[in-house]
Amino acid sequence: MQSQILVVAVLLSEIGLWAGPACAQVRGVRASIPFNFTVAGKTLAAGEYTLVPGSHQVHVVSQVDGRTVAMVMANDVSGQSAGANGRIIFRCYGERCFLAEVWSPMEDNGRQVLSSRAEAESRREHRGTYFAILGMEPRK
Repeated sequence: MQSQILVVAVLLSEIGLWAGPACAQVRGVRASIPFNFTVAGKTLAAGEYTLVPGSHQVHVVSQVDGRTVAMVMANDVSGQSAGANGRIIFRCYGERCFLAEVWSPMEDNGRQVLSSRAEAESRREHRGTYFAILGMEPRK
């Protein structure tokens, strides 16, 4: 009986692993980010990522291997359009950029990422600017 439970648990976890990247491709915003950026206390290298809005959170998925490399708390925000392919907004202070908002074309609202301590420190040292990156056309 325990071996059957173990088999079912393994199968369900495998389904979850496959469903994550599939969900990222459907609901997320895929973009080539040309600079390093910080999210959830991690500095991620420039590259291609898919950012997937969830309920009160954003998942950052690496396009190289399809795994979630960061997950951060976020609030719903409205008042802007995501556009046809979505967009990602960063707050930059000097050379440091922080993920600020994710707007998926499949969602009614965007997600606004909560500010971190590191961002607050950067804000005290440098004047901030916003930088937006438009999402790439979904793969077909």
